[in-house]
Amino acid sequence: MNQKNIEDLNYKQYEEVIVTEDIDMVFQCILSLKDGGVLGYEALCRGPKGTAFEDPKELFKMAKACGDIIALERICKKRALEKFQRKGDHLKLFVNIDPYCFLKEEGENLLNDFFSSWDRDSGYVVFEVTEQTCIHDYTRFHNTLRKYKDLGADIAIGDVGNGYAGLNLLTSVEPLYMKMDMKLIRDIHKQPFKQALLKAFVEFSNSTNSKLIAEGIETAEELDCLIDLGIHYGQGYYIQKPSAELLNTHPVIRSRILERNLTKGDIRLRNITSTRIGEISKCIPYIRPETLGKEVNLVFEKGSDIQGLPVIDQDKPVGLIMKHKFYRHLGKQYGYAIFMKRTIDRLMDKAPLTIDYDTPLDRASEIAMMREEDTLYDYIIVTRDGKYYGIVTVKDLLQKTTEIELDRARYANPLTGLPGNMVIDQKIRNMIVSKKQYAVLYFDLDNFKPYNDVYGFENGDRVIEMTAALIEQRMKALDFHEGFLGHIGGDDFVAVVESHQIHKLCEAIIEKFDKRILDFYSELDCKKGYIMAENRHGIIEKFPVMSLSIAVVTNRYKNFERVSQLAEYASKIKKKCKACWTSNYIIGDTPE
Repeated sequence: MNQKNIEDLNYKQYEEVIVTEDIDMVFQCILSLKDGGVLGYEALCRGPKGTAFEDPKELFKMAKACGDIIALERICKKRALEKFQRKGDHLKLFVNIDPYCFLKEEGENLLNDFFSSWDRDSGYVVFEVTEQTCIHDYTRFHNTLRKYKDLGADIAIGDVGNGYAGLNLLTSVEPLYMKMDMKLIRDIHKQPFKQALLKAFVEFSNSTNSKLIAEGIETAEELDCLIDLGIHYGQGYYIQKPSAELLNTHPVIRSRILERNLTKGDIRLRNITSTRIGEISKCIPYIRPETLGKEVNLVFEKGSDIQGLPVIDQDKPVGLIMKHKFYRHLGKQYGYAIFMKRTIDRLMDKAPLTIDYDTPLDRASEIAMMREEDTLYDYIIVTRDGKYYGIVTVKDLLQKTTEIELDRARYANPLTGLPGNMVIDQKIRNMIVSKKQYAVLYFDLDNFKPYNDVYGFENGDRVIEMTAALIEQRMKALDFHEGFLGHIGGDDFVAVVESHQIHKLCEAIIEKFDKRILDFYSELDCKKGYIMAENRHGIIEKFPVMSLSIAVVTNRYKNFERVSQLAEYASKIKKKCKACWTSNYIIGDTPE
């Protein structure tokens, strides 16, 4: 079948679609990235299945060619109303409108008919406009648009960030919603440049009282990154695929959004042994071994920030060419004439430093610093499952390491390295809000001050370090790997676990502590079971060997609204614990 016959067949199919109004509508959920609530649904048209016009792009392309945009828009809006008004109570309906409808009288008639058929508050209608049609008469366009905004309808601009057209329309319309083009969203978690761009849009939208909607979210990582950036709403296959029904959001998605928001502003204490190099890597352009020198030269000339290019063959790194070395070769006698026409595999470093994604930062730094002087500042190539993933510069390594160390100095206890008060409060607050099962364990060393006075601060510090390590070890041994341990200061610690079953944990910690603490006393004091020291009033008296008190607060029977409320309750339990002169624990979860 030749091209003309295909076109004739497509035209006949198209005519039949318009005459029979054989168009269906599906709906895709638009979700709040703040609380997981449903804002509304975007109505998306679909032509007859099995035809070229099942794809709406082809359908509208033919309609424009035939001058039938208004007719097609009328059918689509009619179908959207029929299906949505049966099911979509108190939800916004996003309908795509070609700007042509705002420029022609018959387009205004279509929109008037739409509103006359809409039996709800017009504030639940959102017209989504994308500048696919060239707007010649902006005055008429604005006047018509203003008419429907005055009726209460909201305006969304689609494909924002996709070239000049979207931005031009954005500045002209001043919409309530800005839908970020899916090309900006794809792999956003891997691309710092895109993140910086979206951050600027977030600031812009917040200052103009508009809202951002991220389109085309396809992975959990993209969703997490968009939440962290402060994007207001999102839609995409990861959230929900288009459906003939107005489907409810999956509870897992909503829970992920809530949990991510709960912790996105958190102080995250990390260390260079647990942070992986892949987490700071960035994706940059790469070349193949057969790339010519003149092509490499063009890349370096266009990208002033690109200082090197990984050489990749079948997804695996086989070399690296750094910018300064490339031009060093070109600067040699006849270098320009020779190497510009030859493949880059003649110049590249065939054994660049390649490190696996999961390598800790401290180990990666050690390996990087062991290189020869000439390669010391070359890019570090990062692989994952043996395939090229990205690169890290020595500058990146130093910056991240410094950032981690500064954070730990700011928020961690200098003696134990455990999170300090601000992070502890944050963790307990998050647990209270989450409504999950939790237990907060407050640890206090009994008779620590007299020991410090007799044995000295250095030994006192050793006891604190031992206690911290012991609690951490017992938590891991009893499968509380996700548990949190913080150091309030002095001889006080706090642990938070997502369980009410903590009897075995408390018993194991006390059993181990009572054995280990004897190593910090002299043999004579161990036999006596006490030391002689001054009390608070300067009077010498006996003080038993140190013991450990554990005051436990859970939300089994009592719900707390604030950290201070929980801490106050815990202090009452701690007083009861300290009344006993041996290691003990009390769980304050008796029904009131």
